Amino acid sequence: MKKTKRSLIFLGLLGIGIMLVQSTDIAVAKDPDYPTKPITLYIAYGVGGTTDMTFRAFGDVASKHLGQPFVYINRAGAGGTLAAMAIMTSKPDGYSIATVTASNMFFAPFSNESPYKDLNGFSFITNIGNYLYPFMVKADAPWKTWKEFIEWAKKNPRAAKIALAGAKSVDSHAFVLTQIEKREQVEFSYIPMKSTAEVLSATLGGHITVCTFSFAPVSAEYLKEGKLRVLTYLGTQKVPGFENVPTTQELYGISIPNLVGIVGPKGLPDYVMNKLNDAFAKAVKDPSFIKFMHQTSTPIVYMDRHEMSKYVQETFSKTGSVIKMLKAEEAKEKEKK
Repeated sequence: MKKTKRSLIFLGLLGIGIMLVQSTDIAVAKDPDYPTKPITLYIAYGVGGTTDMTFRAFGDVASKHLGQPFVYINRAGAGGTLAAMAIMTSKPDGYSIATVTASNMFFAPFSNESPYKDLNGFSFITNIGNYLYPFMVKADAPWKTWKEFIEWAKKNPRAAKIALAGAKSVDSHAFVLTQIEKREQVEFSYIPMKSTAEVLSATLGGHITVCTFSFAPVSAEYLKEGKLRVLTYLGTQKVPGFENVPTTQELYGISIPNLVGIVGPKGLPDYVMNKLNDAFAKAVKDPSFIKFMHQTSTPIVYMDRHEMSKYVQETFSKTGSVIKMLKAEEAKEKEKK
């Protein structure tokens, strides 16, 4: 009797499993002409910022190739993790996707406050560009070069107030600057702020020593008008017209890992991924999008689903190793104190 009951239970569970698989197939097959309705794109930062403007411009072009519009929802906060969580808990049907940058993919998972510790909850869809990361001060600041700034910082510990558009623990700029602090034996003070606009205002008003964020059209205007000066770049690429300034990669072999991409929830079916990749590959070649990216000094760097997945996984691993090393060193320093 016991064996019979176990057999019946096994057969019952097997039947349920088969029905679940069949129901999944049916659910996927219900939308063969995907997309048949608007697609929600969660933008991980506030309205008017670099990420917001870039993906609205991209989405408007991509929608022409998809035949459906995008509905933009700004889910700013916590270094982009709020938008990431919105996607991780969404239905994998292709109607909810989100923007990702280095902050919420490569740094947030290693923060104690992060709601996710790995990237297993995402389907990687595409990367469309690389951000530029100038390290800027007011044009009337006493330092004309990075070397002069570092020499001053050595003599004035924690006097350099560096504004970050978010918390230090999930900020890609802080990732580079923390390593430089150790290399140069200097100490900076980090001031978290809510937006690029707030950072710029505080810097121009003299309340902040340095502003550093992904390059935006408004900061380009301030540079051209001579209100800001670039001392270095935290990435590997430079703002056109200011190529004489060295990068931290050139100076130290250290730079921000770059990502300007789109993800969906885990389990997106192939027909959705392929349809999005086809439309997105056309969008990055669209003259109107190319013109927008040129105007904002944002290089177009396209990766399809496979290329992006490989890049993200490899970069996540490398970045994680450095972060763990830095945390271990910080723990040792605290013990000594």
